[in-house]
Amino acid sequence: MYYSYVMGISDRILALRDSGFIIEQFGDNYGVAFPKGKADEWEQFISQYLELGYWNEYLSDDGVIFLFHLEDGLRRYVVKDYKNDEVLSLCENLCECKFNSLKDMLRENHYYCDKIEQ
Repeated sequence: MYYSYVMGISDRILALRDSGFIIEQFGDNYGVAFPKGKADEWEQFISQYLELGYWNEYLSDDGVIFLFHLEDGLRRYVVKDYKNDEVLSLCENLCECKFNSLKDMLRENHYYCDKIEQ
Protein backbone atom coordinates (compact mmCIF):
# COMPACT_ATOMS: atom_id res chain seq x y z
CA MET A 1 0.00 0.00 0.00
CA TYR A 2 0.96 3.61 -0.58
CA TYR A 3 0.20 6.26 2.05
CA SER A 4 -0.47 9.99 2.02
CA TYR A 5 -1.60 12.52 4.59
CA VAL A 6 -3.72 15.41 3.35
CA MET A 7 -4.44 18.68 5.13
CA GLY A 8 -6.83 21.44 4.14
CA ILE A 9 -8.86 19.54 1.57
CA SER A 10 -12.62 19.30 1.31
CA ASP A 11 -14.59 16.16 2.00
CA ARG A 12 -14.67 15.52 -1.77
CA ILE A 13 -11.77 13.22 -1.04
CA LEU A 14 -14.25 10.74 0.44
CA ALA A 15 -15.51 9.95 -3.07
CA LEU A 16 -12.22 8.11 -3.68
CA ARG A 17 -13.48 5.35 -1.40
CA ASP A 18 -15.69 4.23 -4.27
CA SER A 19 -12.62 3.43 -6.37
CA GLY A 20 -10.67 1.51 -3.74
CA PHE A 21 -8.94 4.16 -1.63
CA ILE A 22 -8.94 3.79 2.14
CA ILE A 23 -9.64 7.16 3.75
CA GLU A 24 -9.28 7.86 7.48
CA GLN A 25 -10.41 11.21 8.84
CA PHE A 26 -8.39 13.06 11.49
CA GLY A 27 -10.37 16.20 12.26
CA ASP A 28 -10.22 18.24 9.05
CA ASN A 29 -7.36 16.13 7.66
CA TYR A 30 -7.19 12.73 6.01
CA GLY A 31 -4.95 9.69 5.91
CA VAL A 32 -5.14 7.97 2.55
CA ALA A 33 -3.98 4.45 1.65
CA PHE A 34 -4.09 3.03 -1.86
CA PRO A 35 -2.54 0.25 -3.94
CA LYS A 36 0.29 0.94 -6.37
CA GLY A 37 -2.11 0.80 -9.32
CA LYS A 38 -3.96 3.84 -7.97
CA ALA A 39 -0.90 6.14 -7.75
CA ASP A 40 -1.68 7.95 -11.01
CA GLU A 41 -5.27 8.44 -9.94
CA TRP A 42 -4.07 9.86 -6.61
CA GLU A 43 -1.67 12.28 -8.29
CA GLN A 44 -4.37 13.45 -10.67
CA PHE A 45 -6.84 13.97 -7.82
CA ILE A 46 -4.47 15.74 -5.43
CA SER A 47 -3.07 17.94 -8.21
CA GLN A 48 -6.55 19.39 -8.74
CA TYR A 49 -6.82 20.47 -5.09
CA LEU A 50 -3.24 21.37 -4.22
CA GLU A 51 -3.14 25.09 -3.54
CA LEU A 52 -0.30 27.32 -4.66
CA GLY A 53 2.59 27.17 -2.21
CA TYR A 54 1.68 23.74 -0.83
CA TRP A 55 2.77 20.20 -1.40
CA ASN A 56 1.60 16.66 -0.90
CA GLU A 57 3.70 13.58 -0.48
CA TYR A 58 3.03 9.89 -0.46
CA LEU A 59 5.07 6.90 0.59
CA SER A 60 5.58 4.46 -2.28
CA ASP A 61 7.67 1.43 -3.21
CA ASP A 62 10.11 3.75 -5.00
CA GLY A 63 10.54 6.15 -2.06
CA VAL A 64 8.58 9.26 -1.23
CA ILE A 65 6.81 11.05 -4.06
CA PHE A 66 6.50 14.81 -3.53
CA LEU A 67 4.16 17.01 -5.56
CA PHE A 68 4.70 20.75 -5.14
CA HIS A 69 2.40 23.46 -6.49
CA LEU A 70 4.77 26.35 -7.15
CA GLU A 71 4.51 29.62 -9.07
CA ASP A 72 5.77 27.90 -12.23
CA GLY A 73 3.35 24.96 -11.92
CA LEU A 74 3.43 21.48 -10.45
CA ARG A 75 6.74 19.79 -9.73
CA ARG A 76 7.10 16.09 -8.99
CA TYR A 77 10.05 14.52 -7.20
CA VAL A 78 10.84 10.90 -6.39
CA VAL A 79 12.95 10.88 -3.23
CA LYS A 80 14.90 7.74 -2.41
CA ASP A 81 16.26 7.04 1.07
CA TYR A 82 14.56 10.24 2.32
CA LYS A 83 17.46 12.28 0.90
CA ASN A 84 17.04 15.18 -1.49
CA ASP A 85 18.40 18.60 -0.57
CA GLU A 86 16.23 20.43 -3.10
CA VAL A 87 13.03 18.87 -1.75
CA LEU A 88 14.08 19.50 1.85
CA SER A 89 14.77 23.14 1.00
CA LEU A 90 11.39 23.52 -0.75
CA CYS A 91 9.57 22.07 2.27
CA GLU A 92 11.48 24.31 4.67
CA ASN A 93 10.87 27.43 2.58
CA LEU A 94 7.18 26.76 2.01
CA CYS A 95 6.35 26.11 5.66
CA GLU A 96 9.02 28.43 7.08
CA CYS A 97 10.44 25.66 9.30
CA LYS A 98 13.78 23.96 9.64
CA PHE A 99 13.97 20.15 9.56
CA ASN A 100 16.88 17.85 10.34
CA SER A 101 15.89 15.66 7.40
CA LEU A 102 12.94 14.66 5.26
CA LYS A 103 12.64 11.47 7.28
CA ASP A 104 12.41 13.42 10.53
CA MET A 105 9.89 15.81 8.98
CA LEU A 106 7.65 12.92 7.91
CA ARG A 107 8.03 11.12 11.23
CA GLU A 108 6.54 14.17 12.97
CA ASN A 109 3.24 13.21 11.34
CA HIS A 110 1.39 10.61 13.43
CA TYR A 111 -0.02 8.97 10.29
CA TYR A 112 3.43 8.18 8.89
CA CYS A 113 5.17 7.15 12.13
CA ASP A 114 4.74 3.40 11.78
CA LYS A 115 4.97 3.45 7.96
CA ILE A 116 8.43 4.99 7.59
CA GLU A 117 11.49 2.78 7.32
CA GLN A 118 13.57 2.77 10.47
